[in-house]
Amino acid sequence: MSFELVSLRLQVRPNDLDSLGHVNNATVLEYLETGRWDWLKHHNLQIKQKIVPVVARIEVNYRKVIILEDVIINTKLEAANKTSLYQANFWQSIEIFKEGNPLVAVEARIQLVFIDSTERTLRTLQEFLAASNNSNSIN
Repeated sequence: MSFELVSLRLQVRPNDLDSLGHVNNATVLEYLETGRWDWLKHHNLQIKQKIVPVVARIEVNYRKVIILEDVIINTKLEAANKTSLYQANFWQSIEIFKEGNPLVAVEARIQLVFIDSTERTLRTLQEFLAASNNSNSIN
């Protein structure tokens, strides 16, 4: 199964800014999460199912200040983790625009694991995808 990069445009809201007038670093994490939700929706993957993705690790590089402007959140599934069937790695970026040119303001790598929400046990990416496909065929 092949998954493409998904881009989402968001407008920074005034309440996203800190006292210095730029987007708070915790809000950046919310933007990244919104991008991952949009990626799942774009690929018709259901979250409301027995197996759910959970962030296990996140690494963020803040490169440029984000102010009150439009941003683009790019989300791509890099690959299932080669050392574990229970993890998947995402690459994400947040782009801003200066004089019409896109600049990477934030770059992140996110490691997800998949949890059975009733048993509280690890599941594989393949089990998550299969469960999501079953949910899609019911809806």
